[in-house]
Order: sequence, then structure tokens, then C-alpha cells
Amino acid sequence: MTVENLTRGLSNIHSLPDEPFMSSFHDNVQALRFQLVSIRPIGGFTHTGSDTWAKVGGHLIDADDFGGQLKKKLSGEDVIITKAKTLKTDDEKIAYIFGEVKNAMKWNEDDDWSTNDGTPHAWEAKTGNSAEINLILYHLLKQSGVDAYPMVVSTREHGKVDPFYTSLAQFNRAVVYVPLDSSKRYVLDATGKYNIYKQIPDELLNSSGLYVDKSKNLYDIINLKNDLRVRQSVSINAEIKPGGKLEGSAEISRTGYNRIAALTRYKKDGEKKYTDYLRADDNNLKISSLKIENMEVDTLPLLEKVDFNMDLAGSDENYIYLNANLFTSFKNNPFLNENRLTNIYFAYPRSYYVNGAFKIPAGYKTDAIPKNISMVMPDKSFSFKRFIVEQDGQILVRYTVNYNVAEYSKENYPQLFEFFKKMHEMLNEQIVLKKS
Repeated sequence: MTVENLTRGLSNIHSLPDEPFMSSFHDNVQALRFQLVSIRPIGGFTHTGSDTWAKVGGHLIDADDFGGQLKKKLSGEDVIITKAKTLKTDDEKIAYIFGEVKNAMKWNEDDDWSTNDGTPHAWEAKTGNSAEINLILYHLLKQSGVDAYPMVVSTREHGKVDPFYTSLAQFNRAVVYVPLDSSKRYVLDATGKYNIYKQIPDELLNSSGLYVDKSKNLYDIINLKNDLRVRQSVSINAEIKPGGKLEGSAEISRTGYNRIAALTRYKKDGEKKYTDYLRADDNNLKISSLKIENMEVDTLPLLEKVDFNMDLAGSDENYIYLNANLFTSFKNNPFLNENRLTNIYFAYPRSYYVNGAFKIPAGYKTDAIPKNISMVMPDKSFSFKRFIVEQDGQILVRYTVNYNVAEYSKENYPQLFEFFKKMHEMLNEQIVLKKS
């Protein structure tokens, strides 16, 4: 018998820092990973492993803790299924069943593609891991006539799926895939209380999912992306007071993933900590009231209405200094290091808008107004516009920031570094008023 030893190694490997907008440790660490493809014992037949996605999918279907759970009856399921069948469209059925499961089940924070106690037990207990909750969702959709498929995915923290590395170990969550037509392909995950059925959860984006269709013996891997732009806007209406105070109101509108992130933070932290988050921990800014609308209607933007007052730092009896960059995430530049070891990960395209109207106090005039400017990266990946004008006793401000890519290569980081440096300088450039 001949035994062959193979030695492989890596050298000159950097330590891996925790960098801003980094996808995950797994995606960026350098490593060697092996997969057993086949075994050929002496005098025996060759045994192949999971060397294709079809074999991986077949293993899933044959596993009692995955495929074995798909048709198991749930206690009281007839009530939900009967009501779902009265709804006219698949979208209505999906929305109804997704809401029923999401609201009824509590996720125990355990991520896995396989079940622990099984779907009937989890449904009775109203708690379960990600596989149990989402396979319950799949079962109810399927019994209601929706063309749904179980799917396994990898969360961002777990790392991106390599489509050429056919290993089940790459996945850590089960979800539901519903391809209604070429324009509607839903990936449903009922573990998140604020997830929307029409939107792929952001922790699954820019990776791949493996769905299984036993009836057609089809096991296919697909890309999970979101090309729709997510928007966030801030509208400010305020009055500048003599002596350097600002009083007014602001309305913050968030859609899509920004809506989910804000709701999750508010529910988890409570109103006091959330208010501190809105203030960006600026002790000069005080929020006197906060009203949030559309919290329960996920098809509408989340609206946060704020009354506030603020001491304008650096102001004195002759000069007032105003920075109109309020209630945004652009106070501090996250890209301060000149060098970067990992790719930059934004998850999805996004746009930010700030519109402000600031009434000039009597006895003051503008002494310095930042120039209007428009900046665009050479590859069109990011853009910034600033428009500031004095009109009818007010200073009108408009900022627009666009992230046009979900990911950005570390090789092009010097361009991004310079762009964000200039953009943040311009966002925080002050308007100066002088006493007449």
C-alpha cells in the first residue's frame, strides 16, 4: 500500500483587523479548505462524496431533520390553510402566512439548516431554530397552493457561499424560496420580526442559496442580490435664534433595510437609547419629542418626527456657526485609515437625502456659505451633491449622497478613501452668520 503525504502552507499572512464595512471574518481570512470528493479502497469500488450540488440537495431531502420535516402535519394548520385558500393571489397568501408564522413563532437565536426537535414540536412550543420556523412556513405555503421550495443559505457572519465548493458546511440557515415569476423571486425568512416577505433579508445578500425541488429532481444554486435602491431622507425646518441656538423639527423617512434596522434598534434599545442614537450622542442637541409612524405597516416608510433644540457650538454675540448635517449617519468618516486589507461591503445600493430650511434671525446676515458642488467617483460608484442658497430670509440646504454599489474592491480603496475624506469635509463645512 502506498501512502502519499501532501504538504500545503501559507506564508506572509497579515493579521486580520476589524475594519469598517467589512463583510465577515470568514470572507476575508486566508485559509486552505479541503473537501473529500471520493474514496477508492484497494480492491473496492470508488465512493464519491458530495461533489455536485445535486448530491448536496439529495442529502438534504433524504435527511430526516430537513426533508423529513416538509410534510409533517402541524396542530391546527387547517385553520390557516383554509383561510389562505380563500385569498385570490399568491402574494396575498404569502403575505398572510408569512405574517402568521412570523408573529406566532419566536426564534431561539439558533441558526441551522437542520431541525432540532422537529417542526410539529416547534409549532406547539411556538419557538424554534431557523430551520424549524422556516420549514413550518414552507409547509403552510405549500399546503395552501403556493409554489414554494425549501432553501439553505449562509448568513453574512457565517460567510459567503462559494458556488464551486459543493459542501453543505457552507450553509447555516434554512429559508423558503418562492419564484412566482421572472420579476418576483422571494426569499422568505420568518425568524426576523421586522423582515418583509418581498425583500431578501440583508444578512443573506450577495451570497448564494441552494433550493431543492424533489418532484423535478432539481437542486440548484442561485445568487441572492438586491438591486433596488434603499432610500433615507431627512427634512429639517428650524429657526436660528440670536445668540446661537437652533429650534425646530425634523422628519426622518426610512425605507427597506433602513426601516428594518431602525425598528430593530428602537425595539431592542428603547426610546431613551434610540433618542441618543438619533442625536449621535451630541450633547449640544436635545430632542424634546419623538413620534414614530407606520411601525406596523411594513409597506410604508418608517416616519420619525422629532422636535429639537440645539446650542450651536462656537457661536458668540457676533457670529453664529451652523452645521446643517443633522440626524444623519455622516457625522464621522468611517474610512480614516489610508490602507485597507479587506473589501468594503455596503450590502445594497442606497441613497441619502438631507433637505433643510433655516430661518435667519433678525439683525444677522450671511457671512460665509459653502459653495455648491457635485462630486462623482470616476467609476460612478459613489456621488455627492451639495446645494446651499439664501432665499427669502432662509438658508436652504440640500445634500444628496449615493452609494451605487453593494461591494467595493480593496484594490480601489485609495479612490474611495479620498472621496469620503472630501465628502465628509464638505458635509460638515459650516454656514457662518454675522451680526449686522
